[in-house]
Amino acid sequence: MPRGRAAGTRARLLRRLFRSSTAVRQCRQRLGFLRRRRSDNSISVRPDRAQAQQWATSFLNLINSKYGVALFKGFLSQEFADENLEFWLAVEDFKKTRHCKLPARAQQIYNEFLAAQAPKEINIDSSTRAVIGKRLSDPDVQMFDAAQRRVQHLMESDIFPRFLQSEMYQELLRDEHSKARARR
Repeated sequence: MPRGRAAGTRARLLRRLFRSSTAVRQCRQRLGFLRRRRSDNSISVRPDRAQAQQWATSFLNLINSKYGVALFKGFLSQEFADENLEFWLAVEDFKKTRHCKLPARAQQIYNEFLAAQAPKEINIDSSTRAVIGKRLSDPDVQMFDAAQRRVQHLMESDIFPRFLQSEMYQELLRDEHSKARARR
């Protein structure tokens, strides 16, 4: 019997590794536009080294850059935590929603991220979840603020430092550094 369990554990680990490596490949393909530079010396799609270094100074600098968001989202999908950024961005978008559309949009965000067994359920405490659930009947633009702060804190304190150490981010800095040296 122990031999069977070990084989099952090994099989699970191999499946997880395969899914993880597949996710990495898919992520690199989706974020390929960050790797490409235009062949002429015109404007580049890829952020320059200074911009990428600026992301390391604060989480908000990263989030305020469309390239930073794309790269961070790719990293989060590798970590199986992309729902955190999606929720954070959905709340930012919700804050810009016209008053007449707030109830429908609030319900949509709740169903996608906060309801029990939501497809992209985020990790927040039950009391915050309950307060938001009660506010669905009379929503306002601040109703998700506590949950957004919690998710932002989680990303800033745990995921963001790992992103800065990730191969994805380091490669962006390295490529820019080596290309600058080659031009000299």
